[in-house]
Amino acid sequence: MFVEQQGMTSGSSVVEAGEQGGRAVARVRLFLGLFAALFGVALALSLFFSIRGAAREYEDLAHFTARSFFQQVVATRRWNALHGGVYVPITAIAQPNPYLEDPQRDIVTTDGLRLTKLNPAYMTRLISEVMRQERGTQLHMTSLKPLRPENAPDDWERKALESFERGATESAAVIGTGETAIYRYIAPLTTEESCLKCHAGQGYQVNDIRGGIGVSFPYQPFNEGLSRRQRGIYSSHVLLFVIGLGYIYFLGHLLLTRVRELQAAASRIRRLEGLLPICAGCKKIRVAGGDAKEQSDWEPIESYIRDRTDATFTHGMCPECVQEYFGNLTKR
Repeated sequence: MFVEQQGMTSGSSVVEAGEQGGRAVARVRLFLGLFAALFGVALALSLFFSIRGAAREYEDLAHFTARSFFQQVVATRRWNALHGGVYVPITAIAQPNPYLEDPQRDIVTTDGLRLTKLNPAYMTRLISEVMRQERGTQLHMTSLKPLRPENAPDDWERKALESFERGATESAAVIGTGETAIYRYIAPLTTEESCLKCHAGQGYQVNDIRGGIGVSFPYQPFNEGLSRRQRGIYSSHVLLFVIGLGYIYFLGHLLLTRVRELQAAASRIRRLEGLLPICAGCKKIRVAGGDAKEQSDWEPIESYIRDRTDATFTHGMCPECVQEYFGNLTKR
C-alpha cells in the first residue's frame, strides 16, 4: 500500500512539474512574440511618420522656393513703379503694351531709336517668359477684375483670390502626380500709391487687394529628391528591424534556456518533496520502482540526493550523537 502510494505521488509530481514547465516556456514565448510585435508596430509607426515628415519637408522646400520667386518679382515691380516705368528698345520681344494708357508710352530718341515704356505688369510678363524658357517656372498675374483678358484667373486661382478677400495671405498646392506634377503658389498684390496711376480707374484704393501673382514650376525634381530620401528611410528601418529581431531572438534563446534550467531544478526538488521510502534503521532510500526485498534497490541517502540534485554532503555529528557515541570521552 505504501509503495503504491509513493509511486503515484512521485509520478504525479513529475507530471505536474512537466506541465508547469511547459506552461512557463509557453508564457515566455508569448511574451517574446508580443514584444516582437510591439517592436514591429513601433518601427512601422516610425516609418510612417518619417516618410510623411520627409514629404512635408520637400513640400516646404518647394513652398519656400515659390515664395522667394514671388517676393523677388514683387520687389522688381515695386522698383519699376517707383521709377514710373522703364524704357526699352522696341523689339520682337518687347512690343508696345496696348493696355498701357500713357501718352509717352512710345518715344523716339534724338538718334532715331524707338523706345517703349514697360510698366510693372508688362515687365512681369516679359520676365515670366525668360524664366519659363530657362527654368520652366511660370509667373501669372491675375485678378478678379483684369484689364487684360489673358490675366483672367482659372478655377484654382479664382478660389485663392476669393480667399484673399477673406484675409488669407497665400495659397499653394501640388497639382498632378509623377512627372507631370506642378507646384502652384499664389499670393496677393496690394495696391500701392504708385499703382493708382494705372488702376485708379478700376476703383482701387491704397492697400486694396487688386489681384495676385501666381508662381508655378515642375515638382518632379522635388519628387526625385523625396524618392532618394524615402529609399534611405526604408533601408534604415529594414536594417533596424532585422537587427532588432535578431537581438530579441538572442535574448529569447537565453531566457528560454534559463527557464528550462530553473524548471529542471524545480522538478528535481519536487521529486525530493514527495514521499520517500526510507529504512527506519540504516536510513537508506529505496529507489523508485525498486523491490523492497532486494537490497540492491536500496541506496544510501547521501548518494540518492547527490545523484538527483546539485547538493553535496559534508559529514559531522550533532551534539546528541556525540553524547551517545563519545559520552564517556567527553566526560573525561
